[in-house]
Amino acid sequence: FDEIKNELDMRILNVQNSNRMNARLFIQFIAEIYMREIRRCLKDSPYEKLTRKQIFNHIKAIIKIKFKGKYKEIFHTLTKTQEEIVELIKNGCQSIK
Repeated sequence: FDEIKNELDMRILNVQNSNRMNARLFIQFIAEIYMREIRRCLKDSPYEKLTRKQIFNHIKAIIKIKFKGKYKEIFHTLTKTQEEIVELIKNGCQSIK
């Protein structure tokens, strides 16, 4: 709960009813699961020492654009760090050399 509250920037639960609070907590819980998996993927890699905030700053800027019809989806240009983090996650957390 402490990590959800402090690390994932869920400071004040300013909601009008308990259903919204439960939904917000659920979404934050799912986000925490994703962050833990990403940290696990970065273990034993050059990015192991990054803080949660640094990791989040790298991955929050990754954008995928998907078009309807015959056009392919595209990503914006990724930095070297972003590319390597994405590759680590795609490859089932296999460490890059």
